[in-house]
Amino acid sequence: MPTPVVTTETVTETSRISFDSTTVESSTLARGTTSVTTPGVRGVNTKTYVVTYTDGVETGRVLRSDRVTTPPVTQVTTVGTYVAPVAPAAPEAPTCTNGSYVNTAGTTVCRPEVASSAPAGATAKCGDGTYSFSQSRRGTCSSHGGVAVWL
Repeated sequence: MPTPVVTTETVTETSRISFDSTTVESSTLARGTTSVTTPGVRGVNTKTYVVTYTDGVETGRVLRSDRVTTPPVTQVTTVGTYVAPVAPAAPEAPTCTNGSYVNTAGTTVCRPEVASSAPAGATAKCGDGTYSFSQSRRGTCSSHGGVAVWL
């Protein structure tokens, strides 16, 4: 009977390691939006064996090392929590009985009007008896005899 031929060989095997996922909240992202801020990366595990062969057939395997050669990277997803404040309602245009105009500041202002007493929002009584709603002193009552009294 022939003598069996026994040989050994070092064999290295790698396998992938899945990555974990986590979620964090951020007040800098709008609510309802998400963003992957750190992409997940699979890791690598490496096992090294000493394999024994008898006449070319594997007859033994001994694990010599088992280590993580590339650690996985956890995927981080950021979820937005920011809610924009509600914009204040635009101020209502004044109710003007004598019409209105847009002043040099871009604001709608009531035209001077005749009244028995100062109407709400009036700022001056003009020389001709009308009430002005001007928001600046310059030019107030200029076509109505000047300012008689500031209110």
